[in-house]
Amino acid sequence: MMRELFLLFLVLGACIALEDPPVQEVVQHNKEIANSLMGGANVPLEELTVSDPARVNMSIVTVLPAVDGRIPPDAEGVLWAWNERNADGMELIEEDEEHGCDDRYYPTLINRTEYVEMEFAFRNETLGGEIGTTNPIIPIPFGVEELETANGTENLTVQLRWNYRYFFEVVVTDTFQICEGSGENQTCDCSGTSPGYLTTWEVYIVGNTSKQFIIEPGEAEFFLARPVLGEQWYQNNHFDTLIFSRKSIYKAEISMDGNKTAYARIYNFTLMMDPMGAAHIAVEREDDFRNASMGNYELAYWATPVVKGNNPFSHLYEVNHTYEAWGPHLLEVEATDFFRGTHEYSREILSRKLTAEGVSETGEPAGSGEYYRPSEPKKEDAELEHRLIPPNEALLLVLVAALGVAWYFQGKRGKK
Repeated sequence: MMRELFLLFLVLGACIALEDPPVQEVVQHNKEIANSLMGGANVPLEELTVSDPARVNMSIVTVLPAVDGRIPPDAEGVLWAWNERNADGMELIEEDEEHGCDDRYYPTLINRTEYVEMEFAFRNETLGGEIGTTNPIIPIPFGVEELETANGTENLTVQLRWNYRYFFEVVVTDTFQICEGSGENQTCDCSGTSPGYLTTWEVYIVGNTSKQFIIEPGEAEFFLARPVLGEQWYQNNHFDTLIFSRKSIYKAEISMDGNKTAYARIYNFTLMMDPMGAAHIAVEREDDFRNASMGNYELAYWATPVVKGNNPFSHLYEVNHTYEAWGPHLLEVEATDFFRGTHEYSREILSRKLTAEGVSETGEPAGSGEYYRPSEPKKEDAELEHRLIPPNEALLLVLVAALGVAWYFQGKRGKK
């Protein structure tokens, strides 16, 4: 289905909003047009003139893959484009301001040199060098292991530089006015032609451009915010989960005992075509909640006290889900990042009825501990407990406490 939508987008040449990013389809399309970007007419150039008898234009198109300026640490490489024209064998015409007639120039290219380099900067290290003009996809020189250490907000900076030199021999023919008659009857035209003469032009063209891409590596870490201990009252069932991630996540799907029961998505994706024919994926906020909700917070911190991993995180997501059930159930959440990678978490949750003196709150005899919890509090105490900490405020308290501890430990680390 995604491939069909992508082809429709190419035919219509319009923006199409999609629930899932067509990452592989965009990569494949951009690879198919890559060779046409090497000296291709799709890279725009201004007209040649006597003052500019050569033109060069270059562009860093995208990274394969990239979504909204974000890239994975194992990206295939940088797609770039160039185009060049010079006046060899052309006729260039320029009006002579002194007499209003045209001067004509006939350049012949005697010598041409080019130098193109691409550099990559990550943290305090810069790699790269000359790349020539035949390979449209330049591999990223940093290793995957090194880029995997990025915290989710750090950039890979790509710098493209070029230096061209042209040497022309030019035959110049001047035209001038010839006038007939005199006074009011005098008429003039540019029919006079001087003998051609030879001159030389030496042209230097230097340019550069750069782009930054956010590196998003790593696996997501999960923290069960509620019920923290994995058990809860059957009339107030929650499966509220915090997701710590260095990758941008756009949707979460929740299953109970293998059956999908809830869905939450906070972004959709738009395909766009640039003037060179390359496709790009942009991101827009779009909430789509079905029996679940999802929120996100953008910040950089360490979540070591909350989860087992020892990595920094740049995104915190909360996925909230309520359900009706009784007894033990396996609940799972599957989060999907911008590059269609999935991150999974599962936990068995016990949903119990309260009991008093061997009888449940709904009147049947209490049975297995997986289904019943003894020692029902007095009714007024239970009501007071539920009123003191409403569900949303309880999750917020857990969230604030977790982040507070994380920031405290991060500060301790920074002082060492």
